[in-house]
Amino acid sequence: MPPWLIWVPMLALINLLVFVAVRGRWGRSVLVLGVAALIGVVAGDQVAGRTGLEIVRVGDMHLVAASVGAQLLMLAVSLLSALGPIRVED
Repeated sequence: MPPWLIWVPMLALINLLVFVAVRGRWGRSVLVLGVAALIGVVAGDQVAGRTGLEIVRVGDMHLVAASVGAQLLMLAVSLLSALGPIRVED
C-alpha cells in the first residue's frame, strides 16, 4: 500500500474539519468542500515538489504546502458558491 493512499485522505479530512470549524457551519457544501480539499492537497503537494518549497516534509509529502493548497481551494469553492443564484421563496 503506497503511503500517499493514507496521507492524502487523512490530510484532506483534517483540513476539511479545520475549515468547517473555523467557518462555523455544516451544510450541503461539505461534500463539495471535501472534494476540493482532496484536489487541493494533491495540487499543493505537486506545486511544492516542482518549486522545491520544503517547509515541513514527511517522506514525499509536503505537509504545509498541501494544507495551504487545500485551504485555498476550499476558500475559492466557498466564495464561488456564495456568488451563485439566490432562491427567493414567496
